[in-house]
Amino acid sequence: MTIPIKSTNIRWKVLLIALFLGYIAYVFRGNLSVIGKYLMDDIGITQIELGWLLSSFLWGYTLFQFPGGLISEKIGPKSTLILCIVGCTVITIISGLIVLGGFSIALMIPLLFICRFLLGAFQGPLFPAMCGGVITRWFPSGSWALPNGMTSTALALGSASTPPIIVYLAEYFGWQSTFFLISILGVIGSMIWWKYSTNWPNEHPDINQSELELIGETDFNNNEMTWPMIKEVLSNKNILFAALGYMSMNYVFFIFYSWIFIYFVNIRGFDVLEGSILASLPFLMGAIGATYGGYLCDRLQKRYGIIWGHRIPVIIGLIPSAGFLLFGSITEHPYLAVLSLSLCYGFIELTEGPFWSTIGFISDKPQAAGGILNTGGNLGGVLATPLIPIMVAQYDWVIALNSGGVFAILGVIFFMQVKFNQTDE
Repeated sequence: MTIPIKSTNIRWKVLLIALFLGYIAYVFRGNLSVIGKYLMDDIGITQIELGWLLSSFLWGYTLFQFPGGLISEKIGPKSTLILCIVGCTVITIISGLIVLGGFSIALMIPLLFICRFLLGAFQGPLFPAMCGGVITRWFPSGSWALPNGMTSTALALGSASTPPIIVYLAEYFGWQSTFFLISILGVIGSMIWWKYSTNWPNEHPDINQSELELIGETDFNNNEMTWPMIKEVLSNKNILFAALGYMSMNYVFFIFYSWIFIYFVNIRGFDVLEGSILASLPFLMGAIGATYGGYLCDRLQKRYGIIWGHRIPVIIGLIPSAGFLLFGSITEHPYLAVLSLSLCYGFIELTEGPFWSTIGFISDKPQAAGGILNTGGNLGGVLATPLIPIMVAQYDWVIALNSGGVFAILGVIFFMQVKFNQTDE
């Protein structure tokens, strides 16, 4: 009698390292949201100027989503993620040199604007390569939502840990030093990824045949990318509806990502240290929500099929989030506001895994399709990041925050228009 050979778990180790890279990317990205308070207090930039600096990242990030997906289709996720992290590390170091350079505000702002744009450009291919490349190559069809949710968990943990880490480093070493200290993470992450990862599971020296059979083969596991294929991806209405839904969800995401620390400190009255800890709570809830949402999506697919397996988590994630956002914005009790807003973010993150899992069922080029999906997602940030302080100036924080509730409902409406490939059902 032949004893079955136990499958190796190389795919999970590769995913774990990829998650670490995603975590690093979000620490790089979130640094300015925290030290923005120091820039306003010590340098004298205004809240609206900070909003434009934060949004400049999103412009570069958004513009390079689809090109980044195409690059990853051609050169593979291994080299693409190295390009992302090394580029981000270099730009972060340059940003630190700028804030130490003694420039006037009139010169410092455009220089930081350019650096933030380039930081966004280097991070542009990150999600398409990770979610559309690493996960669809290393995990079997029908089991993509959980690892996709876990990538968002890693990013949420990055967002959660960035405020207290950056505040601690700023308090003990000076806020200007934070750029250089967090760059060490980029060097470490790049070295580990280059040493261990491969573009394809069958290229890895430690994987066995049992795991290769478990992963299986998919129709899009190739590096072919022609102009007709690009046009086909761009003209796919289902990708467009998914991207519009993801844009709507991410409008709420970026309210938290860009402004929640400043909102807790300046509006809810917490001091900087307590505010940094409380600002991490929504992201911790998001970390739980993202992984559970992915797990739930995979389970629901097995019970109700691919279509409703993806729709149900999106519905139960976005609709309650609008209610929690409303209550958190109007309650007079600051800690109740923190709790309600944390729940809002946790429910929002239930949808990450389902959104990213969707692209493998509506396109044969998931990295390119992922570029379009995340282009839409970050258009939500391009809208929310500068629009929130403008609405605050014109109206108040209640109106500004609850604009997110409108987008949450729109997200459900758009996602319901997505038609999955019937052969996948």
